[in-house]
Amino acid sequence: MENLLKHFVGIDISKKTFDVSVLKPVSGKEGKIAHKQFTQKAEGFSEMEQWLKAQDIFLNNQTLFCMEHTGIYNQPIVSWLTAKKALVWVEMAIRIKKASGFSRGNDDKTDSAMIATYAFRFRDKMQIWNQTDETLVQVKNLMAQRDRVINAISALTVPVEELLSMGCKSEAKQLENLQKGAISKLEESKNKIEATILILIKKDTNLFDKVKKVVSIKGIGMVTAVSFLVYTNGFSSFKTAKELACYCGVVPFVSKESGTSVKAKARVSHFANKKLKCLLHLCSLIAIRCDEEIKGYYERKVKEGKNKMCVINAVRNKLVARIFAVVRDNREFVDNYVNKVGLS
Repeated sequence: MENLLKHFVGIDISKKTFDVSVLKPVSGKEGKIAHKQFTQKAEGFSEMEQWLKAQDIFLNNQTLFCMEHTGIYNQPIVSWLTAKKALVWVEMAIRIKKASGFSRGNDDKTDSAMIATYAFRFRDKMQIWNQTDETLVQVKNLMAQRDRVINAISALTVPVEELLSMGCKSEAKQLENLQKGAISKLEESKNKIEATILILIKKDTNLFDKVKKVVSIKGIGMVTAVSFLVYTNGFSSFKTAKELACYCGVVPFVSKESGTSVKAKARVSHFANKKLKCLLHLCSLIAIRCDEEIKGYYERKVKEGKNKMCVINAVRNKLVARIFAVVRDNREFVDNYVNKVGLS
């Protein structure tokens, strides 16, 4: 399909506006870029279409629209473009930024041009937006709302626990009684959100099948499985377990050494998805208690004198490898599984 592409449109989206940069390659090389800004509403989408038509650019299989994941802000334009049968590529922001190298500054115009250039350079790796992606966006938004509800519950319950820890039992009891109704409503809201998420995933048998396989791994729960699903675009964004582990921030990078003065220990990347890393930490603690193989590994390494947090990070890495394997091999997790290649 990439051989048919003639035009590459980069879109940078904000709350009220979106910037559009058009790249027309010349003799297989990057050409000049045209730019214009539009309002983030239906009228703005139509104005963009007319502006593109004036440049002989149409919403067909010769034009690729590329943009970053920006949560709820890119939903309207993505829905509008897909309804027009346009080719839409919604890419992870970190990939675009890392592929673009250093920049002396950035604004919306520069960012849209950078996205258009990225689409041209990496057109052979494009992932066209589909109906499954729409479901994943809905689930991701609901998961974000679930996190907000949980944070609200925590904001109400933590002061009560702090008062109890200081021995202020009567004050803690009073505060607990005053906010009991609010917490009850928040818990009810959380349960409704989780039920809605499950309904959405069950409607897509492919997604639901992947979630069932991931939760078959000891230590991995439904929340973690769904989070992996949405952040990896249905487990399609990474080709290897190591790539996924790097994204989750559980693979230490090579230590830095230069001469005799620069010596730094190996550390994980600060570009990691902190949400998945946090969930994996909780899952690893559960796996250490419930999975005999991982429990034995943890105890053996600690006995050898390894730092406990380093061993826990290794367990997180093992869980990522298992998650990737069950989805790749289309099977549920089995203890002590051996893939007998070539044997019946």
